[in-house]
Amino acid sequence: MRFSIFALILSLCSFFSCSNNRLEESEQFDWNGGVIRLDRKNDSLSFIRYERNGIEICSQVLPWPVYRFSWGDINGDSIPEVAVGVIKETPFWKQKDRRLFIYELYKDHDFVPLWRGSHVASKLEDFYIDRRKNPATVRTLEIRRDSSKYEAEYVLGKFGLKFKRYVADTITTNQFLIKK
Repeated sequence: MRFSIFALILSLCSFFSCSNNRLEESEQFDWNGGVIRLDRKNDSLSFIRYERNGIEICSQVLPWPVYRFSWGDINGDSIPEVAVGVIKETPFWKQKDRRLFIYELYKDHDFVPLWRGSHVASKLEDFYIDRRKNPATVRTLEIRRDSSKYEAEYVLGKFGLKFKRYVADTITTNQFLIKK
């Protein structure tokens, strides 16, 4: 009986471990004969690196905790942008919170910020890049003041993200992550 319970617990842990890994996006992708990746040095220091044949072309320091790394052609120029979720304060919002930064690979040799957002419409909990569309869109999970959550879709505008539509009015974190 004890062995059966132990085996059941072990199989459940294995199932949930595999399920969670399935939801996680890779922290690197191939681009133009090289690799763009997130290099985590510690909890509060990461780098976005672009390497070709083992040689670093460029890097961008991220001196904050990173909770998400994603990519997609957000501006429609056929070159993928890098989206990074960081936890930090901003000059206008002194509370540490989840932020979304988007970088473009400028002339194939430098990461340049397209948008370093202090906030979206509501408090940001998570995001992913929907690469099924061209240009790709940014999908966010946001929290209202009453603690309810919703999913929204944004496109890149002339200055930062531009709200496009509500995708789901009431959604849980798990429902959002499964969509990724």
